[in-house]
Parts: sequence; structure tokens; C-alpha cells
Amino acid sequence: MHSDLSRRRWGRWAGAAALAPWLASCGGGGSGDSGVLVALAANSREAAYVEAVDSIFATYHPPGILAGVTVAGQTPWRRAFGQADVARATPMALDSTFPVRSVTKSFTVTLLLQLVQSGQLALDHKVGRYIAGVPNGHLIDLADLAGNQSGLADYSAQPGFIEVFAKDTLHVWTPQELVAFSFAVEPAFLPGAQYQYSNTNTVLLGMVIEAVTGQLLGEVLAARIFRPLGLSGTSYPSSASLPPPTPTPYAVDVVTGATDDQPLVSPTSLAGSGAIASTLADLLVWGDVLGRGSLVSAELQGLRKSRARVVTNGPEYDRYGLGIGQIGNWWGHTGSGIGFQIATMNLASRNATVSVMVNATPEGSRRDLNLAQELFEQLAAVVEG
Repeated sequence: MHSDLSRRRWGRWAGAAALAPWLASCGGGGSGDSGVLVALAANSREAAYVEAVDSIFATYHPPGILAGVTVAGQTPWRRAFGQADVARATPMALDSTFPVRSVTKSFTVTLLLQLVQSGQLALDHKVGRYIAGVPNGHLIDLADLAGNQSGLADYSAQPGFIEVFAKDTLHVWTPQELVAFSFAVEPAFLPGAQYQYSNTNTVLLGMVIEAVTGQLLGEVLAARIFRPLGLSGTSYPSSASLPPPTPTPYAVDVVTGATDDQPLVSPTSLAGSGAIASTLADLLVWGDVLGRGSLVSAELQGLRKSRARVVTNGPEYDRYGLGIGQIGNWWGHTGSGIGFQIATMNLASRNATVSVMVNATPEGSRRDLNLAQELFEQLAAVVEG
């Protein structure tokens, strides 16, 4: 995966970003002309954003999309497209609640860093200090877990977990039950030796946070992140029932556009790795906070990025740090799984955030595709252009 976002996507996307250059030839007479140019530029940007969404619909045929862009000095752009429910022809609502899947990891690790900042734990503490029975627990430190460098097997890929989950996606799990599937497998490598994306890592971090604070992970997230940021549409639910409106999850054939309803999933099957639900408005706030490091010190924010290494599996980041991924010059997190795909990314140099939510996951040979990330990259090209 190339590190330059514009180089990866610009070839097919140059048309949208090229809507504005003719403005440069308009000149700049008086203040009236300046106002007209600003309005034209805003209209051109919105047209480019919409064209990006149209391109994703035309190429991959998802049922519905929520998309938002905030850039310092510009009017925020937020739009709902397509359908929340195909059979009922229900339009997607702008205030819809989505499971955000692995974007949860960025919340969990931010919470960990807050506890580091307050002196309640340290990144070099070994996980075995808090959780018994972890293979190599005396070697794996909390930073290894946060950066997907522990070597621990992904519990969600183990046959024992898959067998139960396939029979009942609403099965209620404890975090201890989830990580037990991983503990039964020999670690793939010694901590810090490699990168390997594993949901086990952030489930364990959630367990560590609960051990240190004496509170449930959802309670600590609400007290330290959701409420202070005013994220009224964000929660750490214990059941698959979410506040309405909530779109139907689908699998989509990206060639034909055929959709299949997907089952709801108990968030307990994801825990600290993927249980959070949120809205577009809240994700735009979170993307900004995550990218700029507003909830942690500048030193810790620098550390979470400087610890990044090139990815070798999992989501298509250029590099992955401590609960944060890099795509081009943007930092943030993506999520994907059983009917929902999410991306929220921040470009610090422009004080810009792009968030995208899609109520579908690709099936067949393209199931590794994240449609939300595809749209993010096109919207990002417009912002950077």
C-alpha cells in the first residue's frame, strides 16, 4: 500500500477535484467579487463531495451512505444518501445510529492513554500484571497490545468462537470468554517483533482498564470521553438494539448491487475491540479529537503516532500506531464487519475531518474492501486538492 493518498487515488479522482481551478482566472476586484468567489468555491466543493459519493454508488452499489466533511474556515458538510432499508425503501436518515465496529479501538486506546497520563498505569507495564493466563503475559506490555504487536492470536478467527457465533450472533459473551479462545493458541511471535492486527489486543486493554479503575469499560468511556465531548449519540451498548433510526445491515455484491440482509450482532462479541455505536455528527467530533490528540498530552499524542509501523494484515492503513492508523497524511480509524463499514480520519495540517458510514459490507471476492474507506479517500482528495 502506497503512503501517498493523492498518488493512489488521484488518477481516477482528478475530475472531481478539478471542478474549482477555473475560479483562479476570475480575478479579485472588490469585496463583492470576493464574496461571489467564496460562494462559488463552496458550491464547487459540495459538488465535488457529492460526485465522490455518486462515484461510490456507481462503482460498488452500497444501499446507503452517511458522509461528512469539516474543514477549518469552511461550512461543515453532512449528507445522507441512499436507503437505510432496501425492502421498505426507507431513506437513510442523517441522525442514524451505526455500530462503528473497530473505530471502538481508537476510543479504548485513548482511554488507556488517559490512564497513563494520570499515572494509574504505564505503557511498559506487562499485561500479566493485570490479567492472568495471557500467553507471554510477562513479556507483552500495554503498548504492544495498543499497537497490534503482541503476537496474540485473534480470538474472532478461532474455530471455537466462530462455531458459536455462526449459530447465534446475539450470543452474550464476557471479555474473559472471548480472550480464552486466543489464549488456547500459541502466540505467532514475540511481542514487538512484528505487526499483526488482532481483536484480542483491545479486548484485553478493556479488561485492563476495568481492573485499574474498578468500573465497567462502558462506564469509564462515558465518564472520560462520551460526556466530556458531548457525544450524546455515542454509547457502549450491551445489546444489539440501538436508538432509532438504525439502518438495516447488508452484504452487497459490488458487481451486481444485489443485497442480502445481515443479522444483528451482540456488541459483547466485540467488547473493547468493536462494541461502540455512534452517529455521523459524533464521529466528526471524534475524528477531530483523535487526530489532534485533544484528550491526551502532546507527548502522548506524539508517541501514539511515532510508534506506528507498516501494516501487514487487517485494515488497509499505511501504518498503525497506538490505536490510530495513518492513510496518506490523515490519521484516524476505520471499522468493518457484518453489514457496517466506517471511517473517521483527520488531517491536522488543514484541521479537517472526514467521516463516512455505510450500511453494507462487500461479499465474495471483494470482501476485503472497505467502502467507507474508499469514499473517505475520494473526499480527502477533494479537501487536499
